[in-house]
Amino acid sequence: MRILVGGVDYSGGLDVAYPLRVVRKLNEPSTCQLWVVLLPGSAPGVPLRNQSLVVTGDDGTVYFTGYLAVSPLAEYAGLGVAGPVYRWALQAVSDEILLDTQLLPPSAGTTGASVGSVVARLVERTGSSALRTAGLTLGTAVGHFVPAAGAKWSEAAGQVATQARAAYRAVSGALTLTQVGSTVHSLSESAEGAGTLELAALTLTPAVDRALANDVTVCGADEPVAYVTEYLLGDGVTLDFPLAEVPYFGSTSGSGASGKVIYELFQEAAIDLRRWSYSGHEGFYSITGNGLTIDGGTGVDGEAALVWTDGVEAGGTLLYEAVGVSLSPGSTGILAGLYGGAILAANCVAGFAVTAAVGTGVVSVAALVQGVVAGASYVLNAANQYTLRVRLHCPEVERVTQAYRVVGDAGLVEFGGGGVVAPLQLLLEVQEFVNGVAGMPVALYDGAAGFAPGSYQAAVANSVNLIGTIRSVFLNGLGSGWVLSTVPGGGPRTRRVGTLADAAECHLTRTGSLTFYTGMAPILGEVVVVNYRTVGRAVGRAVNAASQAALAGAGMPATAVWTGTVTGPAARSSRDCRNAAQALVTAASSVSAAWSGSYKTWNIGLDGDVWPGDALLLSSISMGLDVQVAVRSVTVEYAASSPDVVAYAIAFSNDWANDLSIKTSKSVPVDAWLPAAIAPTYLANLSGLAVTRISPAAVTVATNATAPAGGGFEVRRRDFAFQPGVDADLVMRSAVGNFDIPRATEADRFYVRMYDGSTPPNYSEFSVGLFVNLPLSTTLGS
Repeated sequence: MRILVGGVDYSGGLDVAYPLRVVRKLNEPSTCQLWVVLLPGSAPGVPLRNQSLVVTGDDGTVYFTGYLAVSPLAEYAGLGVAGPVYRWALQAVSDEILLDTQLLPPSAGTTGASVGSVVARLVERTGSSALRTAGLTLGTAVGHFVPAAGAKWSEAAGQVATQARAAYRAVSGALTLTQVGSTVHSLSESAEGAGTLELAALTLTPAVDRALANDVTVCGADEPVAYVTEYLLGDGVTLDFPLAEVPYFGSTSGSGASGKVIYELFQEAAIDLRRWSYSGHEGFYSITGNGLTIDGGTGVDGEAALVWTDGVEAGGTLLYEAVGVSLSPGSTGILAGLYGGAILAANCVAGFAVTAAVGTGVVSVAALVQGVVAGASYVLNAANQYTLRVRLHCPEVERVTQAYRVVGDAGLVEFGGGGVVAPLQLLLEVQEFVNGVAGMPVALYDGAAGFAPGSYQAAVANSVNLIGTIRSVFLNGLGSGWVLSTVPGGGPRTRRVGTLADAAECHLTRTGSLTFYTGMAPILGEVVVVNYRTVGRAVGRAVNAASQAALAGAGMPATAVWTGTVTGPAARSSRDCRNAAQALVTAASSVSAAWSGSYKTWNIGLDGDVWPGDALLLSSISMGLDVQVAVRSVTVEYAASSPDVVAYAIAFSNDWANDLSIKTSKSVPVDAWLPAAIAPTYLANLSGLAVTRISPAAVTVATNATAPAGGGFEVRRRDFAFQPGVDADLVMRSAVGNFDIPRATEADRFYVRMYDGSTPPNYSEFSVGLFVNLPLSTTLGS
C-alpha cells in the first residue's frame, strides 16, 4: 500500500497498531483516517492541513484521494533512541472538499435537464475548476430539482444524484456519475459449498418497520386543482374584490410558483459565472458603474448571449424584467428573451427585438413572440432609460413531471417523467424613465401565444450588435393568477399583476382576494375576469393485485398497507403521487424489496474494488438465496501487509428496506383526504374551455374538446361531487362541446368536467370553475 501526503511517501510510517480506514457512503464524501509514526528529526516532516492524501494499492487500486481536513494531532507513542516518538492522526475528506469549501449561490432550481448536466452545473456554481467534469455524462432525466437551502456542493450533488438513482464519485481530481447497480460484483456458493460467497460473513437484517406492502398511498405537496375563471363587476370605487376560492401560489420559492428565480443587480466587479454563462463570445459583456455593459457583437444571431445557467420551468405566472435599459444608436439584437431551445431568434418564445433604422441608427424595440416580431414597435431615446417586461401566464404550473425509479423483480423500472402540454398568454410592455420619472407602461403585445415549452432558457441579452447598459434583471414567480378586464364598449386587455415596483395594477392575495392599487380601480360597468387555480392536496394510491391474490391464496391477509409522504423527488401533484405510489408498490411487493444486511470479506475474495452504488449479486444454493442488492456504504481497512490484504465491510439494502431514489416520510398531512382512489382513469382536463358569451339567461361555453363516445360534459354547482345520476348539485349535461349553462343568480358558481360512457363513468381529474358575479341584466361577448 502506498500512502502519499502532499506528494511525499509516508507508507513506511503507517502505524500498525491502528488500521488505515476509508469510509465510503452513497452520494456523500468519503473519509480516510490513519496514523503515522514519525521519529524525531526524521524526514518526512509532520503533514499539514489541506495537503493532499492519496492511498493506492500495490495493484494500482485507488482506495482514496482527498485532502487533510484538520491539522494532524499528535499522540505520545513512547520513548525512542533519539527522544519521544509520536504518532500523528491524519483525517482526510475526499476530493469534493475542494467544492464544499466554496459558497453555492442560492438557486430556485432547474427543470428538464439530465443528472450529468445538473451536477456539472453545480460545479460551475461553486466557481471552482478544481475537479474535472468530463465524466459527468450520465443522461438520466431529472424532472424538477431544487437544491436544499444552504446545502454544500456534496449535499446538492448527492441530492440530485439520488433523485436520478445514480451515484456520484470524486476520485483523483475527477467527478463521475453512474447508475446505481451498473457495476455488479458476483458472490456465489457452489453446490459443494465452496465459491466466493462466505456465508459466515453474511448478515441479513429484517426490516420490521418496512415490511411488504401491496397497497401504497402517497401524499405530496399542495397542488393546483380547478381551473377557475371568475367574473367581477367594477363600480369605479371598489379596490378589493373577494374571490370565491383561494388561489394557488405554490411554495415560496421555485420556478412556476411564487418567489425569486433570477435576482441580479450587476454590482459585482465582474459577471458572476456561477449564475451566468455565455452562448459563445464573451468579450462583449462587462460590468461597469452603469451595470451590465454590452459593447457590440459578432453580427450573428446567438453567438454572443448572456444566459442564466438554470432552466426555468414554464408554468404558472412569471414576470421577467430588464430594468434600467439604455441603448445607443445602431443597436441590434434581443433583450429579455425566453427561449425554448438554443439561444436563437427563431427559438425565442417571448422577448424584445431591438432594431436600428437604416441611415439614422435610431433604435426601436418590438415584441418577439414565438420567433416572430408581433405588434407595434416603440422608438427609444438614447438619453433615457427603459424597463422591459415580459409577463407570462400558463394555466399548468407543473410542466415537467417527476420521474420515480426503483428496482423490482423485473429490474429497474421508471414511472412518470415527460411533459405537460399547455397554452401561453403574454403581455410585453416597455416603460420609459425620463430623469428618473416613470411614464405609463406601453403594451407592445397582449394576447395568446400558442403553446409554451416545458422550460425556458433566460437570456438577458442576445447581442448581434447591442451597445448599451442594463441596471438589473429579475424573474419572479407570481403564482397562478392572470387578470383581464373589459370596459363598456371596449375589448379585453390584460391587467398587470404584481407589485407597485413592477408597475402593476393589482395583485392576488394568498387569503383569496383581488386587490387593485389606488388609481387603478375598475370603472363603473368594467367587467374583470380573473383566471387562477384553486388549492388541493396531492394524493395518489397504487395496488399490486397479484401480490394480494398470492397472499390470499396462501391463506394470509391479502392487504398490506403503507401510507406516507414522498419528500424527494418532490411530489408536486397527484399525478406525481400516483407515479410515486406505483414505484413504491413495485418495490415494496418485490421478492427482494426488503433485503438489507452486511457482508465482510477481503480484497482477495472480490472481483474488484467495491463502491457505494455498486450491486452485489448474492447466490447460495444451501440458503436458497439469489438476489441482487445495492451497496450503500463500504468501510475499507488496511494494516501493513505484503502483498496488500484489505478488509471490506459492506452494508447493503434495496429500495424498500431503506430509501434510495425515493425519499419518504411516515407523516401524513392533516388535510389529505383518504382513502385515495386506486389508479383512477382520468379524462383530459378542460383547461381550454372558453366563455364565448354571457347573457341574462345563460353562460355560453366552448369546451374546445370532443365528447367521448357515450359521454359528454357535466356541469355541477359543487366541485368533487361528479357522479352519474341526478341530484341537487347537477345543473346539466351536454353531449356536444358548445352549450349554454342557464343562469340562476347574480353569483352563479359552475364546475364543468368531461365524462365518458363507462359504467360508472370516468371524469376529468380537475374541474373548470366558472364563477359569474354579474347582474342578471349583464350581456358580455358576441
